[in-house]
Amino acid sequence: MGKVVSPNLSKVESDSISRHRRGQSPTTDHRHKSISSITPSDPLTVTLPADEFTLQRHLGLPSGVCLIIGVIIGAGIFISPKQVLANTGSVGLCLTVWAVSGVIALLGALCYADIGTVIPRNGAEVAYLKEGIGSVHPLAGDISAYLYNWANTFILKPASVSILTITFAEYFLLGIMGSKACGPPKELIIITAIFIILILVNINSLSVSAANRLNIIFVVCKVLTVMTVIIVGFIRLGQGKTEHLENAFEGTTTKLSGIALAFYNGLFAYDGWNSLNSVTEELKNPKRNLWLSIVLALPTLTILYVFTNISYFTVLSKHELLVSDAVALSWGDLVLKSGARALVILISISALGSANGTLFAASRNCMVGAQYGYLPEVFACIQSKRLTPLPSIALQGFIAIIFCFVYDIESLIDFFSFAAWIFYGLTFFATLCCKSTKKNVERVLSAPVPLIVFMIIVSIYLVIAPVIADPQYGYLSAAALILSGLIFYYPFVYLKMDFKIITSNDSVHRHGQSVIIENRRASTKFNNQPELLTAESPKDEVVLKRRLGLFSGVCIVIGTIIGSGIFISPKSILEETKSVGLCLIIWTICGLISILGALCYAEIGAVIPRNGAEVAYLKEGIGSVHERTGDILAYLFIWTSTLITIPSTIAVISLTFSRYFLSGVMGDCEPSKELVTLFAIFTILMLININAISVSAANRLNIIFVICKVLTIMTVIIVGLVRIGQGHTLNLKHSFDGTTTKPFGVALAFYKGLFAYGGWNNLNSVTEELKNPKRNLWLSVVLGLPSVIVLYVLTNISYFTVMNKVELLSSDAVAVTWAQVALGPVVRALPILISISALGSASAILFGGARCCMVGAQYGYLPELFACVQSQRLTPLPGVVLLVGFLAIAYSIPSDLYALIDFFSFSVWIFYGLTFVATLCCKFTKKDVQRMINVPIPLVIVIILISIYLIIVPVISYPSVGFLIAALVILFGLVFYYPFVYRKIELQLMKKTSSSCQVFFKLQRGQINIE
Repeated sequence: MGKVVSPNLSKVESDSISRHRRGQSPTTDHRHKSISSITPSDPLTVTLPADEFTLQRHLGLPSGVCLIIGVIIGAGIFISPKQVLANTGSVGLCLTVWAVSGVIALLGALCYADIGTVIPRNGAEVAYLKEGIGSVHPLAGDISAYLYNWANTFILKPASVSILTITFAEYFLLGIMGSKACGPPKELIIITAIFIILILVNINSLSVSAANRLNIIFVVCKVLTVMTVIIVGFIRLGQGKTEHLENAFEGTTTKLSGIALAFYNGLFAYDGWNSLNSVTEELKNPKRNLWLSIVLALPTLTILYVFTNISYFTVLSKHELLVSDAVALSWGDLVLKSGARALVILISISALGSANGTLFAASRNCMVGAQYGYLPEVFACIQSKRLTPLPSIALQGFIAIIFCFVYDIESLIDFFSFAAWIFYGLTFFATLCCKSTKKNVERVLSAPVPLIVFMIIVSIYLVIAPVIADPQYGYLSAAALILSGLIFYYPFVYLKMDFKIITSNDSVHRHGQSVIIENRRASTKFNNQPELLTAESPKDEVVLKRRLGLFSGVCIVIGTIIGSGIFISPKSILEETKSVGLCLIIWTICGLISILGALCYAEIGAVIPRNGAEVAYLKEGIGSVHERTGDILAYLFIWTSTLITIPSTIAVISLTFSRYFLSGVMGDCEPSKELVTLFAIFTILMLININAISVSAANRLNIIFVICKVLTIMTVIIVGLVRIGQGHTLNLKHSFDGTTTKPFGVALAFYKGLFAYGGWNNLNSVTEELKNPKRNLWLSVVLGLPSVIVLYVLTNISYFTVMNKVELLSSDAVAVTWAQVALGPVVRALPILISISALGSASAILFGGARCCMVGAQYGYLPELFACVQSQRLTPLPGVVLLVGFLAIAYSIPSDLYALIDFFSFSVWIFYGLTFVATLCCKFTKKDVQRMINVPIPLVIVIILISIYLIIVPVISYPSVGFLIAALVILFGLVFYYPFVYRKIELQLMKKTSSSCQVFFKLQRGQINIE
């Protein structure tokens, strides 16, 4: 629903708001009329007539300089040196091209500053072509602006973002892996680049100020990195290392086309000189700060770039530079030695900053194009709370991801430069037009007409010469894409035709009725007045919806269990049991124990139908016998689960995903520990994002993961059964030879096996979101767990049809070793499928863990903030992001999987046992509550004894630091119980933080749903 003017506003204030929101482009009037005809009137008192917001002016002179520097210093200075030298043939001409490119960029930027003060609009070229050339011939200006917006939206900016993120990925992964002989494969670079684009889209969508502050940080990092290279170069010059600079013009090319291509690559390194014009409406005092930012930034950059290239030549000869795949990396290897990896990472961060600035400017261009009617109305909208052009940011990010699959960076540079300089030239022509048609407009800086003509000639030269000299597919594609825009111009821009589906979606976004996000149309006029609007007051509490049926319940059970365990634990179980026969028995018994435990949980879950599982069962189950004991145990569980069990499990599974995925992608190269950890952290961040956005999205993703898991395991099983049919049963004969006689070894084997079944209780964590929980809770267990047991046992048999005991114990990745023998050339596919299986398990555990945090906060065991859900998306955002996700990342850094398994299993079985005791208590204290399933008391006692056995025996047999840390962390929680839970002391800092987060993230307290 559209925002309403507060009823307390005066008539003057209301009129002021109406006036500053009424401004809109004439080309979009028809859209408002058509939309208003299908949109019901707002039932509230006063509505805004045009429903438009304005972007805020918060970029001063330092921010302007940083934006220019931040966009320009990126990939170019680290990619282009090789290309510029290849086309010039000599060091001298190479350095000349770098200097002249900087001068051309400065002259072009000054021309842009001229027209930018005459037409002070966001969007740069699209506004200048529309209103500049349009001042001479309106239709020509409109078509030129439309074609630029078309090319900019679908070619120029997304390709540039793609190039920069690919460069970041390539350099960053090289820095992490530290080995050029076994460098990052193409697939891994593309995946990393895509992930980075998604992060940048998130940051730019969240806050303009956050994106700006991040850009300033990047600029500081960039300048320090470049200065490091320059200083080292000067030191080497002082040491007499000038041999590569002598006879500098030897071998200079005489081909004009080669020089043109050299300027292409050099000017790409300066690309971004016009980026500040894209945010003119967000710049304070643009008539002063626009040209002054340019004058301060570009000469500085030219000097830095020339000195950086000189530094390269103090280390690398022409031949060495030309054969280098990564110029800066080759330079760093020779000069910095062991410090080279740090330099490469800094260089990658530099490229990342440029990508961030480019995306920032691109979204504004897209938004202004929609304001002129060149794109659907939704792209003219900004997010009403955060004032960010969310639809435009998302569109540019999506297209940039598509460009990532066009991996050849050099072709992308040509592709980008060709299309860009067509419109740069047209914009210089628009500047020339304004000299005649807008001569009375005040200009702080007036570019001379001969200078503008010179820039037009330079633009024509840079467009035509390379195409004639070296025709490429990239040029043809760019030209075809630009001209294909005319197909859509006539019906949708000139005739103003509307698709009903687009119009309907525009209406939803503009009037803020979307269930996903609230967007408002951005005004084309600027106003500094603060927003005087108030939103409709929401209810104090919201209820989580019951969206999960029986099928979803079964998928959560299977999806949580089948993850990393079946691919990690076989080795550790066999190591403890010493025989194939006992190993298979352990797998079966572990499954039966899990079924028994899950049925006990299903019983108490029907008696206490709350989210959070153990925390609710301990609180209300044991609490029904002794209230204080139940309260303390529930508190200690929530303390332990949020600090140890849930995040450490997610970390283990994410590390497994990372290891298997990288093994599949990298082939024969072994991924380094750092790369495995980094990729695991990226994985956790992705899962946080998905679970924070939508419950339905997380549930659908879980179902997809389950299908993938089952198909993957069925592949392993079928291959194993085929091999058994072929007579490969040698490793299954005499299967009990060497069986261990140590009960402690058997206990540890149960630990490992039960970890593989971990998650059998996860459905209880989402009881309040399960349809008909009294039926679907136990039925999901009965359908899901026996299926998993059969799959697990048959999978282990399949392993033994390929590997003997010695081979399996010596393998670091059991499933990968199996696939190398059984699948032959398609071995790389299976580890990737296995990694996706593990990823699904991590997602399901994060899904349940966030609910556990929320219920703990509802009982008062955690700060009130964690009892909240996001009011629009109905997801427990604080639990997902601030607690479970953050700690999972921390646990990912020590990547010893087996230590984490012991750490997890010890603490979790303490509370499993206590929950079984709670089930027993409820047999007597809540005997009148209806139960769909009633586990016999002897079986409950059996599972309690098993829990005690699994806790005590391994600790006595193999004392380890993991057990001690878990015990200390559990007991340490009592330090906080007395003041903050029992006495209910509130910290003012926590209270203020909670209030700020609730306002910023639009959080409301989650209401208990036990209907």
